[in-house]
Amino acid sequence: MARLLAKVEHRIIYNRLTYFEEGLMCGRSKFAKRLIFLSLILALSASNAWAWGEEGHSIVAEIAQRRLSQNAAQAIVKILQTSPNATAYTTPSLASISTWADEVRYNGPKPNETYNWHFVDIPRQDTHYDPATECPKEKPEQGDCVIKELSRLKNELRCTAGDQQLRALKFAVHFVGDIHQPFHTIWESSGGNGSVIKVIQFKGKTCTADKCSTLPDNLHKMWDTTLIRAMEYNWPTFVDDLEAGWLTSDAAKNDTKDDPVIWAEDAHNEAIARNIWVDGDTLDQAYYDRATPLVTQQLGFAGLRLARYLNDVFGSSQCPYTPAK
Repeated sequence: MARLLAKVEHRIIYNRLTYFEEGLMCGRSKFAKRLIFLSLILALSASNAWAWGEEGHSIVAEIAQRRLSQNAAQAIVKILQTSPNATAYTTPSLASISTWADEVRYNGPKPNETYNWHFVDIPRQDTHYDPATECPKEKPEQGDCVIKELSRLKNELRCTAGDQQLRALKFAVHFVGDIHQPFHTIWESSGGNGSVIKVIQFKGKTCTADKCSTLPDNLHKMWDTTLIRAMEYNWPTFVDDLEAGWLTSDAAKNDTKDDPVIWAEDAHNEAIARNIWVDGDTLDQAYYDRATPLVTQQLGFAGLRLARYLNDVFGSSQCPYTPAK
């Protein structure tokens, strides 16, 4: 559903913008203005419905899948097989389940019970996570935060079976991606969802200026989808770029951070240090040039760490799960 919404969103707005223009020419401007207003509401509400977007989560999942241990790969095949007689090559990929958590966030039997699991609310001026005040910062009836849920999921992945284990796998694949999206670690303005962007002045590989997004937009969605789509034409090619580039770097090779608290704090502090939070409504070329290296880094880290997370879980059958010392 989330993938369909992502594709339909731009088509809805385009069609209604066209109708608005025709309405002005035919004297129906009042009705057309109502249509364009509804279109903008749909765009803004849809933009809050997922984290990295289908491209970002697929990138993270694919990087991880290529680095699974034998134990983890075999366990995941078993969890994802649609029938006892299914063969390994027909098993769904991690990328194919990577956006499920966003779909149930809004469309499940209790749409809000997992809402807060997608992020952690750290104020911009803070450099460290405070579990007492930031997990959650508000609306506890909608869950606590991504840090605590990632901790719980390790036991569910190893020590449950059937639908519960499948659900845990889908959540884990998604939430490791979420916690590396910098705006999922910032409290203000709902992680940038309320920060409206009206003007784009940058040029990416695939687009130029307002062709990169349907405006007005918001800062959070710029990071969910717009920047990634501006950087490369499709997510498999983005993975290839990472494999040939950032994933060969010393930062990638030497990464050993496996604590979700550190993941969140690092994403948060990088966002502040690189000045990717803007209070204005314009994103220029300088913004694009300082933001895209962080996009690359965070997607790379997320994929590497998701692989280690899953390898750790399925490296033993001891229950309940206890962290290795």
